Amino acid sequence: MDQVTVKAPAKLNLALDITGKTQNGYHLMKMVMQAIDLYDTIRIRKNDTGKISLSCGLESVPCDERNIAYAAAEAFFQHCGIEERGVEIRLDKVIPQQAGMAGGSADGAGTLTALNELYQTGLSLPELCGIGKTVGADLPFCLTGGTAVVEGIGEIITPIADFPDCDFVVAKPKGGISTQRAFSEFDRAEIGPCLDITAMVKAIEDRDAAGACAQMYNALARVCPLKEVEAIQNIMTSCGAKGALMTGSGSAVFGVFTDRGKAYACERRLSQRYEECFLCKPISHGPVIE
Repeated sequence: MDQVTVKAPAKLNLALDITGKTQNGYHLMKMVMQAIDLYDTIRIRKNDTGKISLSCGLESVPCDERNIAYAAAEAFFQHCGIEERGVEIRLDKVIPQQAGMAGGSADGAGTLTALNELYQTGLSLPELCGIGKTVGADLPFCLTGGTAVVEGIGEIITPIADFPDCDFVVAKPKGGISTQRAFSEFDRAEIGPCLDITAMVKAIEDRDAAGACAQMYNALARVCPLKEVEAIQNIMTSCGAKGALMTGSGSAVFGVFTDRGKAYACERRLSQRYEECFLCKPISHGPVIE
């Protein structure tokens, strides 16, 4: 086997709260995350160079050790003690950048999945997550996928029942805010934990999409209000969304629809204003080998 192709899904934060900080300054999180059928494609091929190389069609994507996929490959080889590291990684990006949808982490998770297959190392999902958390906080969830409660700095994953059948409309405005600034604003605001995870999990288990939407919350959106985010939320709710929220540190916004016709109508309306607009479904898996 000389080449493997993997599709790596994006994530949405159905809920995001911050419960404290570690001694070394990392924020402790309590979240409900959902994988969706919006994928980046990672193609990895062995070669004889003895080096990791990475390419991507987008100029804004770094193609060196700053890229999470590149870092994930280095971490994989080191963990497995593999000396022959000649691989070419090709990223075909669809997940929006700087959107709060874990596009970079999805690429890292897809890279680990692909290398595990390519080198026939037989690493389990927990082992891959162990490698992933050394690269980025979102990698364990991106490897696991589905619907899950995520805690700690992102490394504690508790899968829960699949989210009720629905459609997600996702739109990303051009404006945004950096993750670092978002967390800094939260620290200055001194807001305590507000999220009732138990109520959301119960609604999901009861197949109650509207009930789950009633519990949606994002602490970072609360301290970093963006006019474009609010405008998108208003359009989504006016189109019939059961709930609409910014995901992660943004600036992508998603709306939850239980009526597919209303979801299609909302996606068409938003796509007239926003270049990056998608109609998605919840999925129950992480990266998939093609």
